[in-house]
Amino acid sequence: MIPVATRSFGSIGIFGIKNMSRFYRHVLIEKHYPHHCAVMFDHAGKYLWEVLKYMGIPVEEIDYNFPKGDYYPTENPFA
Repeated sequence: MIPVATRSFGSIGIFGIKNMSRFYRHVLIEKHYPHHCAVMFDHAGKYLWEVLKYMGIPVEEIDYNFPKGDYYPTENPFA
């Protein structure tokens, strides 16, 4: 957690996640997402994946943070 004065109402937390800058550039910005995403603090991806499919969201629209060495479709592997 990073101590930052947000000067906002509601609940806001700021923290760093490894390789998140790559996800931000190649998923959130390129797909024109709002400036936020959901973060889970448990191994719940398997269940969230099934719930999103059940809700009718195409699996191609479910994005996640790729580990270092796995490249996003628009990421330059030579950069």
